[in-house]
Amino acid sequence: MDMSVFQSAKRRGARALVLGLAAAALAACTGQAGTPIAPGTYPPGTPLGGTCKAGLYTCQLPLASPVGAPCSCPGLGAASYGQVYLK
Repeated sequence: MDMSVFQSAKRRGARALVLGLAAAALAACTGQAGTPIAPGTYPPGTPLGGTCKAGLYTCQLPLASPVGAPCSCPGLGAASYGQVYLK
């Protein structure tokens, strides 16, 4: 059996493991509201959300923010920017 085939499969497995661990680590990260708004300063009845959806990333915000407000999630290399959602 050709050893290069075995080594190539081993490298692919290692790469998949590293990417899986990075994704798992980012899943527990906390996002950041793009324009922090002090609680109580938005109009009554404004829907609030605690999840930021930014491209491929989804993260929890530390404080509820108005739905649709800008936010960011930590990503591999740089932050990703998106909007606040209810869930």
